[in-house]
Amino acid sequence: MKETVRNILKKYVDISCETTFIVGFSGGWDSMCLLDIMNKLSKEYGFLLVAAHLNHNWRGKESEAEKERCLAFCEENDITFISDTLAEGTKASELVAREMRYDFFKRCAEEFEADAILTAHTKSDNAETILYRIIKGTGLNGLEGIRELRDLGGFKVIRPILNFSRKDIEEYCIKNELYPNNDSSNANTKYARNNIRHNIMPAIKLINPNIENSLITLADIATGNNKIINELMQNIENQITIGNKWLTQNFLILNSAIKQHFVYKLLVNNEIEPSFSKIQELINFIVENQKSKTGKTLSIANDKWLFVSHKYTYFIHSEHYKKIEEEINIDKAGIYELAQEYKISIEETTEKVTKFPKAISNSAYVDLTNIGFPLTIRTRRNGDIIQPFGMQGKMKLKKYFINKNIPEHDRDKIVLLCKGNEVLWAVGIGLSEKLRTKDKPTHKLKMESLKNGNIRQEN
Repeated sequence: MKETVRNILKKYVDISCETTFIVGFSGGWDSMCLLDIMNKLSKEYGFLLVAAHLNHNWRGKESEAEKERCLAFCEENDITFISDTLAEGTKASELVAREMRYDFFKRCAEEFEADAILTAHTKSDNAETILYRIIKGTGLNGLEGIRELRDLGGFKVIRPILNFSRKDIEEYCIKNELYPNNDSSNANTKYARNNIRHNIMPAIKLINPNIENSLITLADIATGNNKIINELMQNIENQITIGNKWLTQNFLILNSAIKQHFVYKLLVNNEIEPSFSKIQELINFIVENQKSKTGKTLSIANDKWLFVSHKYTYFIHSEHYKKIEEEINIDKAGIYELAQEYKISIEETTEKVTKFPKAISNSAYVDLTNIGFPLTIRTRRNGDIIQPFGMQGKMKLKKYFINKNIPEHDRDKIVLLCKGNEVLWAVGIGLSEKLRTKDKPTHKLKMESLKNGNIRQEN
């Protein structure tokens, strides 16, 4: 087993004394086996091995005792141990547990600057996952099962013992005198996967004792077919996407099978368990909201939503809703930073401008003669107003954004140059009539992103 694990790791990581591995360690049979193998490899290579234990806090003292046994094992074997405990009242569901685990693993990987995160999924887990997806109504992609490698926010997640059955794992632990935890919740068949493990799989084995290998073979066939399909779909995808967004109308003219393919892929790419019902729910939502100017959102997970407008369809994440609270007071021309995200320059100029930037540009030539300092740079507040360029009257900023078809989730990210509660420039959206240049501009305005150079994409 050690040589198999070594060879799998070498496919994805250069192993040396500079390498760091995070191992998800519940203390159960599978993770105990993997951690022990990795500990033996660490003695050969000298890499840093970190055991990451998440206490789901579902079973009180039993969970705490398991954590202590995990800590004792790591101390005895000189393995770095890190743990966290979920808050009381956290929903006891398989989906929530999985999301919380991977969030914890990612935080550990960031803290230790890890090269990879290792999880102890086995052939048995893979077979049960494939069967679970068949029962739930998966597509061809879902039949691929658990992958040996996946990406988690820029970190590699590797499953080095995916080719070994639960029986192999148990034999290894017994042979190496390991004493894993026995999680009592694993016997609770109210959880779907436990029901499959303890009831459904044994019943199927009466018909086909080799069911695990049969399901893995099915996964291999699906993987091969999907490679062919993905090559063909790439040409179609190029016709319906701009960056990470779909062109809604282009998507809608696809036939139903191709629609399902792309929605499945969208769910997988956003780490959401796909099912036929979920895929159809998203397609129906796109159809129902295809004419929306400012767009509608559908909650898909705790921190993920599907956004649909007449132009674009894409996923939005919780960071889209993080409002910039900082406000900068401007009393003279200069260069300013907002929330360590944007650089805004206000420069005096005497140049004659023959061609002015478009309203959606991140720069503008303006006349501040009748405005003057002080000004402020911030995001929207209640009561904000604007006199749109070319108009005599003023309107609420909210109505202005609606008229410009700005989605709700984008509005708190738009940087504003203001005089009190009056908006003079909504960067990337438009100018106030009060900044109109009649003869020559007095100032040039410009904003740059300190992160990726993109301020806003039109919606």
